[in-house]
Amino acid sequence: MGSTRLLTIGTALVVALAGSAPAVAAPPPPKTEIQTGMEFTAGPDETTPGGQVVLSGWAGIEGRTTGNAGRVEFFFRKKPTDTKVLIGTTEAGSSGKFRYTAKATVSGEYSAHYKHRKLDITASGTDSLNVYVDRPVDRFLYSWTAESLSCLPTCTAEGPEQFVSATPIKVKLTRECLRPKSGGRIGFTADPENVYRAGTPGWRDFPDGVGPTEFELNPGITRGHFYLEWTSATPTSDAELTACNLSFSATQQHVERQYI
Repeated sequence: MGSTRLLTIGTALVVALAGSAPAVAAPPPPKTEIQTGMEFTAGPDETTPGGQVVLSGWAGIEGRTTGNAGRVEFFFRKKPTDTKVLIGTTEAGSSGKFRYTAKATVSGEYSAHYKHRKLDITASGTDSLNVYVDRPVDRFLYSWTAESLSCLPTCTAEGPEQFVSATPIKVKLTRECLRPKSGGRIGFTADPENVYRAGTPGWRDFPDGVGPTEFELNPGITRGHFYLEWTSATPTSDAELTACNLSFSATQQHVERQYI
């Protein structure tokens, strides 16, 4: 009898203890991390000083087309080692799109920093832009120099074939002759015979000599060669000298793009 009772009490006690144990709570689901992003461009790719720069793009929570309203700040620096300078601010709409205009000064890096209006989330983006100036510069084409030429009957000089632009060619001529009556012509021509025709804009004629002087040739061709022809008048006696020091150089102005 006793053993039966003890077993009954023990069984009841176990049941009572089991029923009084607290329930174990299920772990909370892991929090979903918010992913933010930014698409940012500074356009156009290059411009001149004072040109308009458009800073635009999108920022906000990935996968959302609404609820992305926030503040966007724009910074600029010329070199990665320079300190960023705030150049302006704007607001991104609910869609996350934003746009801001500025004026270009020099080449460098633009950056945009976004902060959500209500949530503690941010995003950033960078883009670069080049600023250039076009400057006219004189490009060397050809030069020739000779000393103490008698040029009896005629001295000639022919340069190599070369390409030039379609713009005027500037020529500088230096002439030092013992006899005033010595002259010639300079031209840029594609004619292998170097035939001179009066009035042709690719030639300049000096029948009575001149110099120093500067002038322009307008040959109307982009491939040819320089040619000089010079003649001294026949001396009246063997004691009369006819030597000339001659030189000329040719340049052409073209536009050179420099990035600043």
